[in-house]
Amino acid sequence: MILDLDGTIYRGSAVVPGAPEFVRRLRSAGVPYIFLTNRSNRKPLDVVKKLNGLGIACDLEQVLTSSIATARYLTGVRDGEPRVFVVGEDGLTAALQAAGIEITDDRPDFVVLGLDRRLTYATLEKAVQLIRAGANFIATNPDLMVNTDKGISPGVGAIAAAVSAAAGVAPMFIGKPDRRMLDIALERLGVGAADVIMVGDNVASDVVAGAIAGLRTVLILTGVSTREDLAQADCKPTWVVENFAELTQLVFGPGDAG
Repeated sequence: MILDLDGTIYRGSAVVPGAPEFVRRLRSAGVPYIFLTNRSNRKPLDVVKKLNGLGIACDLEQVLTSSIATARYLTGVRDGEPRVFVVGEDGLTAALQAAGIEITDDRPDFVVLGLDRRLTYATLEKAVQLIRAGANFIATNPDLMVNTDKGISPGVGAIAAAVSAAAGVAPMFIGKPDRRMLDIALERLGVGAADVIMVGDNVASDVVAGAIAGLRTVLILTGVSTREDLAQADCKPTWVVENFAELTQLVFGPGDAG
């Protein structure tokens, strides 16, 4: 199984009811699982620590972030090591550096934009100037907003929109609904798409990404999307569940809520 994080496993710092029990059931049944997140500012180790603190078993190989997918993409698009200017936090810079990617503001090949809660006008200005000078523009995900303990906050997509408007160049988005993270997850799981179920709370990103990658999908109504959103969506999930009790019944059989 491939499981989304924000809105699916946890909301802000609070665990979604039933998530720890469901993951324990997967583990006891020997069902391999991986967690995905579009959040580029998180290091995998930080995600592991958070999940473990919520009572959810997870190790580093079970976490994929949009930063990891971005680094994988960049190392495969050109000969030699790409040079990038980064707008983002430690989770993004660490993933890029681990892949051997040089971070610079001197004639970079790419401007890579992720979530940056310390963003300044000077950084936005530099990103725009570099893109207008010929650097390729990549954003780690298209999410316009993120749901935090403080409520709704601007996401990568909102920041990318500002840069795009000034630079006159649309970014290439790496995170969901793009399939790249899911393809990496399938590699790690060592199985084909037909043997995997994608579970997420966002019909526009999780369900679409899963469908593009050829996975069966579950929309769990614990986060972003509602039944009203689903009714208007062009891409429908294979199944819809209200919560983890229903998901447990779907995966392990009727009458079994774990």
